[in-house]
Amino acid sequence: MRTPHHHSFYPIVMITGTSSGIGFEWIKILAREKFRVVATALPKSVQQVRDAGFKDSDPFKLFDLDISDLNRQKEVVREVQKRWGDIEILINNAGISYRSVIEDMSSQSEAHQMSVNFSGPMHLTRLVLEGMRKVFRGRIVNVSSVGGMMAMPTMGYYSASKWALEGATEALWFEMKPWNIHVSLVQPGFINSLAFKKVFYSDKKGLKITTSPYASYYENMTQFISFFMKHALFDSKDVAKVIYKTICKKDPNLRIHGTPDAFFFYYLRRILPARLFLRLLYCMLPKRKDWVRK
Repeated sequence: MRTPHHHSFYPIVMITGTSSGIGFEWIKILAREKFRVVATALPKSVQQVRDAGFKDSDPFKLFDLDISDLNRQKEVVREVQKRWGDIEILINNAGISYRSVIEDMSSQSEAHQMSVNFSGPMHLTRLVLEGMRKVFRGRIVNVSSVGGMMAMPTMGYYSASKWALEGATEALWFEMKPWNIHVSLVQPGFINSLAFKKVFYSDKKGLKITTSPYASYYENMTQFISFFMKHALFDSKDVAKVIYKTICKKDPNLRIHGTPDAFFFYYLRRILPARLFLRLLYCMLPKRKDWVRK
């Protein structure tokens, strides 16, 4: 398959969050293609990527990066520029999810959720834009979620972070169009993975979700989400392929559905009146009549 930029040098692509899931599948795809790959992972996960067979080489460089560490972002980008040149393709894939009702969330947890899923990726985007503008080409793909188009109980702050990412990315699409820089959002829905186990809980003082007034919310939503993820027909590899097709497409759409259920919910929300859409989702919640324990 042809690469997005047709010139004598291999394009430089940077992707965050490569230790597992979509990011890990992505670097496996890129390893077979003609790219110079800048992969990043949390400091504690870097060795995990190396153990999987990804060693530093001429076309591949692995960096430790916590996406919320803005100074480290600058260091990584500067080193890449010194080694190879300006980054031409950026995939903002790193993300986290908090499982918390609104009342239980602490300010610190709220800030952590937003810094990893929104402000961190947007800061990294700003670092690479000047280099893309200089040559009038570039590609930015921000990995959003079906949670970026609809919210569910105990996932309000996760959705808030993705909605913020979607809003800023949509504005960026308009701003970069004159510069021939393509901006896209990929929205995966439920994918077959163990990601539902890798969630954070609020660090609110004294909070115990098993004795919280919202204990049944946590219990039922955890079961609900885990069921759909365990039985999903699509996995991280499928979403990685969608992202790859996106960067290879001449003029990709702003919003791209990573899985069929994301496509379904996207159009369902636009077809149904808002009141009916919300009622329908509410009726889908498991054991909702027993959520409040008097």
